[in-house]
Amino acid sequence: MRTGIIISLLLLLSSCFRKPIPVSYFNTGTFILEDTVFTANEYLKSLEDDSYPIFYIGPTTDTIRTGKRYWLRREKRFREHPPYCVYKLSGANVAIQVDTLSAVCQPVEYLNEDRVIDRYCDSNRYYHASVVLIRNISDTAVSMGISFSVSTVHREMLNSRGQWVKVTEKLGEGWFCGTGQPHIYLMPGELIVSKISHFTGAHRVSCRLALGRSYDTSQVYSNTFTECIDDSLLRVVEENIAIKRR
Repeated sequence: MRTGIIISLLLLLSSCFRKPIPVSYFNTGTFILEDTVFTANEYLKSLEDDSYPIFYIGPTTDTIRTGKRYWLRREKRFREHPPYCVYKLSGANVAIQVDTLSAVCQPVEYLNEDRVIDRYCDSNRYYHASVVLIRNISDTAVSMGISFSVSTVHREMLNSRGQWVKVTEKLGEGWFCGTGQPHIYLMPGELIVSKISHFTGAHRVSCRLALGRSYDTSQVYSNTFTECIDDSLLRVVEENIAIKRR
């Protein structure tokens, strides 16, 4: 009994002295974004690691939290199938925007033996990132693919010849294990909040996101923003090479 009380007190004291997770707030113009993760401290180093995890999907509210990714066991409603939905993405049903004014953190975290995020794991990464907003602007549900990430997005960069170069494949273009991952349906009026990680380097290039399925010739493009890249990535852009996912 006494031992149990002592252990409980030690756990309570350790939680009191644990480093708090910082919270940042951003005004996107339509809602307040609350980012509740550790502070970003590094930049993306490989195009192969370029991904767009979903942190929120649902209606626009006064405040939206993006600290944690959603998971199927927590978001039961994503198992529901709407009676009718659109599979072809176009400017008539979706819009995508990169909000570079919101300097957020893109976490890549690992689980411990108890299947919870290990905050002290050396493999955890916290990248400098911006918010990506995808909205359903139609009156019909839209299918966004199968994954915990936005699998229908790829990144493009502008080379010195004025050509937009597709520098990564969409997640849905390569093989990946989708076991247990949900169908993502964006209902009318709803939005997806994702994040795009940033690179660093001496070269400034124009960048944009393309949204759409790989077999569709038409894509929905985001606003153009500036990305800083190093020599190795600049060669990819100038030689017009798309990096395949592992």
